[in-house]
Amino acid sequence: MVVTQTIRPLKTMADLLRMVQELPENPRALNDHVKGSWIAMSTSAYIEAIKYLSLCFIKRGFKKGDMCGILAPPSARWTIADIAIMIAGGVTVPLFANISEDNFVFEVTQSEVKWLLVSGIDQWALVARHRSLFNHVLSLDEGFDQLIEEGKAFEKEHPTLWDNLCAACSPDELATIIYTSGTTGVPKGAELTQSNLCSLLHLDYFHWNGLTDRYLSILPLSHIFARMLNFILLSWGVSIYYFNDIKNIAGICREIHPTVLVVVPRLLEKVYAKMLLTIEHAGLLKKLVGKWAFALALNDHDTLSKHLMQPLADKIVYSSLRDALGGSLRVVISGGAPLSPHLGHFFNEIGVPIYEGWGLTEGTPITVNRPGHNKIGTVGLPLDQMEIKILEDGEILARGPLIMRGYHYDPANTAKALDHEGWLHTGDKGSIDEEGFLTIIGRLKELYKTSTGEWIAPIPIEQALGRMPLIDMAVVVGDTKKFTSCLLFPNFDVVVSLKNSHGMTHLSNQEFLNTAFVKSEMSKILAEINKHVNQWERIHVYRFIDQPPTIEGGELTPSMKIRRDVVFKKYKHLIDEMYA
Repeated sequence: MVVTQTIRPLKTMADLLRMVQELPENPRALNDHVKGSWIAMSTSAYIEAIKYLSLCFIKRGFKKGDMCGILAPPSARWTIADIAIMIAGGVTVPLFANISEDNFVFEVTQSEVKWLLVSGIDQWALVARHRSLFNHVLSLDEGFDQLIEEGKAFEKEHPTLWDNLCAACSPDELATIIYTSGTTGVPKGAELTQSNLCSLLHLDYFHWNGLTDRYLSILPLSHIFARMLNFILLSWGVSIYYFNDIKNIAGICREIHPTVLVVVPRLLEKVYAKMLLTIEHAGLLKKLVGKWAFALALNDHDTLSKHLMQPLADKIVYSSLRDALGGSLRVVISGGAPLSPHLGHFFNEIGVPIYEGWGLTEGTPITVNRPGHNKIGTVGLPLDQMEIKILEDGEILARGPLIMRGYHYDPANTAKALDHEGWLHTGDKGSIDEEGFLTIIGRLKELYKTSTGEWIAPIPIEQALGRMPLIDMAVVVGDTKKFTSCLLFPNFDVVVSLKNSHGMTHLSNQEFLNTAFVKSEMSKILAEINKHVNQWERIHVYRFIDQPPTIEGGELTPSMKIRRDVVFKKYKHLIDEMYA
């Protein structure tokens, strides 16, 4: 059944709720996976929960402009809390569920969070160590129902308060502060208004259908990419299924048959690798046919032979691959990191449409490919009312209703990011083709983004490594990679000294660096450093370089700074080993 629907532009969270209330009741609007089963909430149930949680906040002394953090894995309650905070006049500060302790303390302190909503064993343990930072810590676990009941009772005393809260919502009101890393590794809080969060909810590039679409939500809602898609699909009445075990995504796809999926490229890489592995382990005939079908899909040349063979490949191979992902996917949006064009071609060829987009915390989504306008290798066309342009040095600038108003308590970095004409200087390099499609070339900033979409600030990690006696200089590797690693230039004076003191002078430097003793020492070093970084920044693998960096060799600038591009090129074989 096809339902056509047009919604007017939305400006506030109250507008979003009013829009949802006009949609048909959805008995499975929000769904949580709990102990192997799905727990569903209807449209009216989650709207009521938002209402009563907002009223509970007010009863407990919540004031307009109060900062409220959410430290929890994604769930229906996460979404309910997020909107309830903003309707109550507060500011949501989303915190990654696996955030490092140092960043947790910095972010809640810098944003002056005094209210905190928490769910999860690890999350409660983290909060317990810093309980004195907060005036109010509320549970999204067992204590959640009590908060709702408290709001219900308060409504009887103040029957008009909810309507007054909704009426007071303003488009220019600060709605959320989302932290992102700066070039020094110190997080910066991007301030987004209610209008920023709502300006694209009315757009229907993908023909959303609340009656037939099912959205499998697998990315952290603390990330702007997943959070914006969450709002978009809420506003169109699409059923949302929150699932936090990415390792078992294939099984859950076969269970609920999602039509919509939002991913980071790393997930597509894993799915592709799993498909290849299945073919490698098949019988001889299936293996030969599978390899033929894969080669056909990866061939991006539009030939007559390919047209003739496509239906056969689809019948005997591609249909099975689609079934492994639930068999119903019609929209897969990829973002958060660059998508390999060969992966984009492959999935589109097998009938799983991939649409790559681009954005950043400071600008939410800015461009996206879409049905009828999907050019693989690009990140698509600008969204409605958004403008982009390229400076002479290749930097991409963006302007429009989705751009942040500035960094929280950081006028210096705000002035660097936003110019007097309202252009956001993104730090990304790119090009725009004759049809208006944007291609991302690289980054101007010295920041990495893993293939799973998390930011890595390499300099603080390198400085910490460089403080260790055994290490002279370190170069962190991680941009577009699935995990973080590093190349290490040892302190050869210390190496010689250690060889002498441990009776290993007969070994070459490289042989000594491969001994059990050095490996044990490095294990201790990495364990200590990894305690102070986010989970995705932890160093998993390293390689020693057996030559010191020099200006002559190109690894160092005249001012003795590491030239990353030279190191990466010169020691590519070591990097390839770490990611083999």
